[in-house]
Amino acid sequence: MPIAVPFFTGSRQLSIELAEPVVLLRGPPSDPTTHVLRGEVELVLSRPMTASQVLVRLIGKSNMLWPEGLGHHRGSKIYHEKTILDQNLILDCRPEENQMLPAGLHRWPFEFLIPNRMVETIEDEMAQVYYYISATVQRPGMSTPNLRCRRNILLLRTLAPSDDALTSHALPTTSIVAERRTPACDATIYIEKSIVSSGTQFPISITLTTQMKNVRLESMNVVLTEKRVYEVPEYNARRAELHDYKLQLASITNTSDSEQMRQAMVSSDEIPTDQIRRALYGKNAHIPLGATPFQYKFMFTLPNCLTMNHTTYFREMNFLHDLKIDIEFSVPAVSSTNSSDSGDEQTTDNTTERTHIHLETPITILDCRLKEDYTTLPTYQESMTDTTIDAEDANDALKKRTGFFICPCYVDYKKKSSEYTRKERMMFRQNSPPISRSSSIDSFSLPPPPPYVYKS
Repeated sequence: MPIAVPFFTGSRQLSIELAEPVVLLRGPPSDPTTHVLRGEVELVLSRPMTASQVLVRLIGKSNMLWPEGLGHHRGSKIYHEKTILDQNLILDCRPEENQMLPAGLHRWPFEFLIPNRMVETIEDEMAQVYYYISATVQRPGMSTPNLRCRRNILLLRTLAPSDDALTSHALPTTSIVAERRTPACDATIYIEKSIVSSGTQFPISITLTTQMKNVRLESMNVVLTEKRVYEVPEYNARRAELHDYKLQLASITNTSDSEQMRQAMVSSDEIPTDQIRRALYGKNAHIPLGATPFQYKFMFTLPNCLTMNHTTYFREMNFLHDLKIDIEFSVPAVSSTNSSDSGDEQTTDNTTERTHIHLETPITILDCRLKEDYTTLPTYQESMTDTTIDAEDANDALKKRTGFFICPCYVDYKKKSSEYTRKERMMFRQNSPPISRSSSIDSFSLPPPPPYVYKS
């Protein structure tokens, strides 16, 4: 999470101000796009100070815990860390005859270019990828300490369509429609979103159509599987883990058209909700199908960020997710039959057998801080009713956002989002001509909007 760690002394303060402390990577890493991270290094001096250089660095690191040990001597090395990004900028280099900085406020703007292929921020219990910016004011002399400060930043991948996809009208389809056919029953499974954030609601619609009599629904199992693969190429080490999450049911809605069934003289009696819940959380529900149409929308709740990671594209920390749906039926067995006088075959054994309909499909889990829908464009009403969490109403976050689990990192992320209004002010200050150092930041103001032109 983005936090500022300034350097404080009695006479000076060094800090890093960012236009946006969160970089949103759009699309998969293969998209050839570049993102810009803008900011300023600020130094407040109450008295003059000598300085030779002002440096700023953008650093990305990955670390991993390996309890079983790495290398030839197992147990001697259980922690591995390496640098995956290192960019340096010299903001100010002062000659020896002019190394005195006067008292007041000093600003040095900077820009970093971040390619879209970079790894997004990962916060797993066994592995991490994190980024930060460090600023250093170097002072002449061996005994004079340098001034340093650091600020963490976030790289989040949204998988939103890139500009090339928008211009070529090649927007991806995020919904999934699957059909499964068996001699006893046909199933149509509709997954509205295959790109979702952890902790949000996940709707699945299921329609069952029987092809014979005496078919009963016994159980439905909806499981989200997370596969975690950890690799350390330097030591030729690899470890894989599987974690299953049984989705929790939030609500059930009957989607059948009662008026159309009434005209077709079909019974529109709904299946009791407790029977459907018994099929989801147990076995042998014995729900008869055929007389009453089975068309229901199930609203599930995905696991939150405390237990599940988001989908990644990093080979050394590769986290993939699959949705598995298994529906079990009981159908009449046809093992023993006799011929009647009319020539038709009739079942003489009342035993039943079990048959299954199975669906397994990959889905993409976004970071928990991307709970808003970043995969599709918002509607006009949604864009006009945005509820950014401020510092005053952080305690009422649960009342404002009831559709998903609100984690502490999401609340902190929304607090930082409310401060993004300084981006325009910073851009205007960097593009404007220099002024005297005695003026404060509050003296800057954006130009007024142009007057309206009324056309007859």
